[in-house]
Amino acid sequence: MSGKVRISVRAVVETTLHESDLSPAAGAARRMREGALAHKARQGAGLTLERAYRQEVALSADYKGEALLLHVTGRADGIFEREDGLNVIEEIKLGAEAAPLIPAHRAQTAMYGHMLAKREGLGRVGLRVLYVDVQGQRLAQYEEEMTAQALEAEFNRLCAPACAWEEEKSARRELRDASLASLRFPYDGYRAGQRKFAANVYIALREKKRLFAQAPTGIGKTMAALFPALVAIGEGKCARAVFLTARTTGRRSAMDAMDRLHRAGARAQAVEIAAKDKVCPQERRDCRPESCPYAAGYFDRLPDALRAALGRLRLGREEIVSLALEHRVCPFELSLELAALADVIICDYNYVFDPLVTVDRLLGGPGGACLLVDEAHQLAPRVRDAYSAVLRIDTLREIRRETGRLHGRSCALYKALSKAIAAFKELAQDEAFEQMSAPDKKLSWAMEGVREAAGDLLARGAGGEAADAFSLAAGYLFSAERFDERYALIATGGEKHASIELALLTAEKEILESAKRARGTVYFSATLAPFEAAKKMLGSEEGDACLALPSPFDPAQLDARIAPIDIRYASREKTAPQVADAIGHHLRSHGGNTIVFFPSYAYLSRIGELLLGQEEMLDTEFLREKRGMTEEEKNALLSAFEGSGEGRSVLLAVLGGAFSEGIDLPGERLKNVIVVSTGLPQPDSRIRAMQAYYDGIGEDGFFLCMTLPGMIRVVQAAGRLIRTDSDTGSLLLIDSRYRHARTRALLAGTLVGDALGI
Repeated sequence: MSGKVRISVRAVVETTLHESDLSPAAGAARRMREGALAHKARQGAGLTLERAYRQEVALSADYKGEALLLHVTGRADGIFEREDGLNVIEEIKLGAEAAPLIPAHRAQTAMYGHMLAKREGLGRVGLRVLYVDVQGQRLAQYEEEMTAQALEAEFNRLCAPACAWEEEKSARRELRDASLASLRFPYDGYRAGQRKFAANVYIALREKKRLFAQAPTGIGKTMAALFPALVAIGEGKCARAVFLTARTTGRRSAMDAMDRLHRAGARAQAVEIAAKDKVCPQERRDCRPESCPYAAGYFDRLPDALRAALGRLRLGREEIVSLALEHRVCPFELSLELAALADVIICDYNYVFDPLVTVDRLLGGPGGACLLVDEAHQLAPRVRDAYSAVLRIDTLREIRRETGRLHGRSCALYKALSKAIAAFKELAQDEAFEQMSAPDKKLSWAMEGVREAAGDLLARGAGGEAADAFSLAAGYLFSAERFDERYALIATGGEKHASIELALLTAEKEILESAKRARGTVYFSATLAPFEAAKKMLGSEEGDACLALPSPFDPAQLDARIAPIDIRYASREKTAPQVADAIGHHLRSHGGNTIVFFPSYAYLSRIGELLLGQEEMLDTEFLREKRGMTEEEKNALLSAFEGSGEGRSVLLAVLGGAFSEGIDLPGERLKNVIVVSTGLPQPDSRIRAMQAYYDGIGEDGFFLCMTLPGMIRVVQAAGRLIRTDSDTGSLLLIDSRYRHARTRALLAGTLVGDALGI
């Protein structure tokens, strides 16, 4: 016997007895909610109707396989005594009138019967599968009695295939652990600072602590995080590593690092989770089994797909789609199933930190997971957005219009949307609308109606308009239910274009709660300092560690200068010609490709006009970033940087946009970066509310909400320039505020600060 594996009763039964089709998420979620209500109602009735009724009784039993001991656990819905003293296991299921007995439900009941008989030394046990409605009213029931011997035989019969599958997985893990025990760093040596970073990552995971690390561009952060994570997995410190990133390029870098580790001998399986829309093979996504061949019969074909994947080390987006098509299963759902088997899961922040998207099994599976958060400076804004909601009356009208066109005005969703619009309109007519301080209960009730009606329509196979309504209502209600002093309600627009934003102002509590579920968390970025600010944004506790590493590059590689022109908002039009002249002069005196970053699209357009009017710039190819660019459009612009250093492509982009992070243009592909402004965000209503919140708790709101995010953007944009030991280039920072002591202090410890002599 090589080990013991804990497994649930449901997982054992579903190895051989399972549903056939994959249900749409909204329909499945609704059935879960209704099932929970049905259980609660029936259990409440059982306490009065049945003798010695016990609810949610924890039970367990062991099964000995050839190489493993299965420890099977679960909770029986109810246990009671018949008048003759026989103990009866009751399994409660949501069903329909005269619902037929489903074999999986009977099997679960029998397994609990064996566990009860074994624990209490019973010779016979009664089994009851009870189908009820949402109110817990009895619709159908099936009863039988079984001897302890028959129950044990049934238990063993059900456990055998589940144990065989667990033994296959265990054999793979043993090969993995053996390979990780002898794994060496997959390069000839470490880059400057890389060994120290890797060592601190390992310590954080070994001690199950949190580490905040500022590790500059060029240090090899991805490998320095993944390598010690694999060592920790091999030593049993955790069962898997979840590598989170905000961009496709980050996922690609992590998969590339895993490829190199595989070539170095690591038998660790890496799975990438991509968004459902990105991997769906259907021309139009419709997740109903009657419309999607990858949903119909999904669970029948899933075991073969999982077994085919078990021996594969690389399961990136392309490999998963190929495997899914081969076995005719949904690629996205397959990626989630594979994540439960994998050693390294590479995915977006959402799957851990977005409450409406999170996949519990990533951190909550057997053995636990460590968490590696790449580009961690982006996490707090993403989580704030995930826990916030915006409701616009115009959006409700648009969804209602489309719902009426497709389903008619008598449709339940159309009527629910009409009630929500009426409630919203009545609210907006009130003179105190823009002074609201908490969500309106009447509007929330109306949005509950929208959520329910949209869920019904989705379960029947409706498309985008129902999904939009469901997401809008679910998001608004989630934020409204959580609304407290850390939220701001921002109401604008008046009666015709009313808008309500429920804005979470600080996400440290939410981030910390999620991180606590991990067996060690590492937040790393090239722009995470000052650490006190990072810890305020990301949440921390006593014992958390911080690590700041210097740039591995020689400051002489970067020619950095400041042009102290006043470009504060009130002065921009007046000084625009000076800014254009400074950019033009820099372009004329420095060859090679250039990216110029601006604080806004409007300012980009204004300076762009002036540059195009300069006679010396007539031969220069100017490219422009546009709002909402697709990945394909972004790559098309970057293709202009493929040539040698003789090119004169100049990309005009925005700070914090598609080109200021996550792109890699080493060597001659990029020779110059110009950053116009200190990157301060536009002070909109949410920013002002955040600033007021931090001021109110004794912090420096302007610094945390304006200065710091701005300088993070600047350093990230400048970081596009020097990517390797052989890169050289020039950096021009245009803004008089770069002379301010506090601004310059934020550049200290970065290559930019070193090159400027700060």
